[in-house]
Amino acid sequence: MKMPILLSLALATGQASSLPLPDHTDIPDGFSTVLCPNQDAAKLMLDRYHDVKPAPNNHTSNIELFFAGLKATGCSQAGVEMKGTITITQVMQRKTLPLASGEELLIRYSGIDPQGKPVAGIVNEDGNNGFARTDLAEWTSQRATDGWLNARGTDPQNLIFYRCSTAAAARNVVAQASKGKTEKAFRSLMKQGLEKEKCRPARDRYFVLARLQTADMECGDECVIELNALEAQDRSGLKVGLVFDGSLM
Repeated sequence: MKMPILLSLALATGQASSLPLPDHTDIPDGFSTVLCPNQDAAKLMLDRYHDVKPAPNNHTSNIELFFAGLKATGCSQAGVEMKGTITITQVMQRKTLPLASGEELLIRYSGIDPQGKPVAGIVNEDGNNGFARTDLAEWTSQRATDGWLNARGTDPQNLIFYRCSTAAAARNVVAQASKGKTEKAFRSLMKQGLEKEKCRPARDRYFVLARLQTADMECGDECVIELNALEAQDRSGLKVGLVFDGSLM
């Protein structure tokens, strides 16, 4: 029996076996990806050399096997050093590694490098999807949960976290505090600004929309106040301003 013409053409062009693209088809510089000489090398690398260690150390990534694979296939771990964005144009294969920390989903892809040349590579799909692509995303990734700052259960005496009626009010507080040249003056001016703008201790969860202004002040050995004026939404969808110490120290 003859195959229908449209199906025959689809098989010939590879469309019948195409896989869904990832949420993010861009691989920014700074996120690691394996690049290979061709798809055959990439397939060998993924099939044979991306694996977990045997028992009793299973469910941990087999790093030794991975580096042996780079040598055997001619592939390289080039993403961190590369400047510019790789664009994924087609997913050729997916493979799941059962790690103790959770499943790691890898994709073998065909793409275009920053110079517009075709590339064959392998990338961690979930890792690339979650990689911060803006300054705000990078900031919230270290301080928030899925973009939400949570004031519930915090001690307002030990945490600078205030809600203001508008983002402009929060910006005014931070701008005023920034005029203080010592920690004491900084905190005093911040307190005056909070009172003037009628800001109150935050009590709920807030989704961060924008980071508007910052002011830093040293507060001792390995202690820094990173005062931020933020635009955010509360759980009802109302836009508010936040004054928040985002220091990680």
